[in-house]
Amino acid sequence: MNRKNTTQEHTTGIVALIEGLIDRAIRTRASDIHFEPQDRCIAVRFRIDGHLHDIEQIPIVLLPNVVARLKVLASLLTYRVDIPQEGAMTREFDGDAFDLRISTFPTIRGERVAVRILPRSDDARQLDDLGLSDSLRAGLWHAAMGGDGLLCACGPAGSGKTTTLYALLNRLRAERPTASFVTVEDPVELRLDGIAQIQVSAHGELTFDRALRSVLRQDPQVLLIGEIRDRQTAAIAVEAALTGHLVLTSFHSGNSTDAIIRLLEMGIPPYQLTSALRLVVCQRLLRLKCPDCELSRLDRDGAESPLCDTCLGVGYRGRTACAESIRMDTPLRDAILKQSNAEHLSKIVGAQPEFTTLVDDAQRHVNAGRTTQAEVDATHCTRNYNTE
Repeated sequence: MNRKNTTQEHTTGIVALIEGLIDRAIRTRASDIHFEPQDRCIAVRFRIDGHLHDIEQIPIVLLPNVVARLKVLASLLTYRVDIPQEGAMTREFDGDAFDLRISTFPTIRGERVAVRILPRSDDARQLDDLGLSDSLRAGLWHAAMGGDGLLCACGPAGSGKTTTLYALLNRLRAERPTASFVTVEDPVELRLDGIAQIQVSAHGELTFDRALRSVLRQDPQVLLIGEIRDRQTAAIAVEAALTGHLVLTSFHSGNSTDAIIRLLEMGIPPYQLTSALRLVVCQRLLRLKCPDCELSRLDRDGAESPLCDTCLGVGYRGRTACAESIRMDTPLRDAILKQSNAEHLSKIVGAQPEFTTLVDDAQRHVNAGRTTQAEVDATHCTRNYNTE
């Protein structure tokens, strides 16, 4: 066999390898694929239901070929191995389209590649199907139907904040078909019909700050800001909420009261925050028991139990949300205006009659048999709201 044929077969093998891994990731509902160079191999890992799973090991000698193929798919520069790069591609699987966002990063063992998998669909999740309690959904919907103000979803990365906001936006779109809807995101994670979606970049000319200042002149009534990351974005979000817009947004925060403290630390004056903020929802995602597994013995004494192949042997499949929410009432407003600390705000929030802590809401799923106590403990759904 001549060298040309050998090279062609080698290239074909790499192409098939990458395509097979991408299809397998989509089939197993993975949100991300990691190609991580080790001393002797490339560790391929899938993130499924928020957890990374070791899937395959590829000989390390194939790293340049694997990375080069992924770069070609994402229209990146194959000859630059010393800088981070980001790109995208589309993949068809079983009649559905998926957007793949590919990023590379140089390490001491070679380039590491992460692939984010985003379903391309115009169907957002329904608000009633997220796992949120009836009382929290009612409060969230009541705040949204107020017509203006700021609604914040907070939590750590991967806690379902964007999914909740999309579900709320989807229901608002159905209830208010004549309203103008605009989103400003980085990146746009779900394409929705009837909504103007703007994708910004922190490193490009169209930043959050620039896009938001311009988009307010596009006559939006409902504005979704993908994430508040800095003082400028926070100020514009509050300004929009104070001028008659309904603003939905998210940011990273461990709990609801910390979210208020963070907005104040970003320079939002207390009198503006108390006038603009309607509701804060803090949430986590809990893995659901796999319906095809026998987990009762595992829950009881930690012993091994038979697990099925559909959940990759981990005993869980799919996730559901647990959450806490706080609304702006008179005691909380007064405490914010007095610039009270987080501990005092927690006491005020804990005294709200309808308030349920994140850990208590997580326990609701345990009591219903949907998840395990071990999963709740591992997700760190803890916060002490002292009402004394």
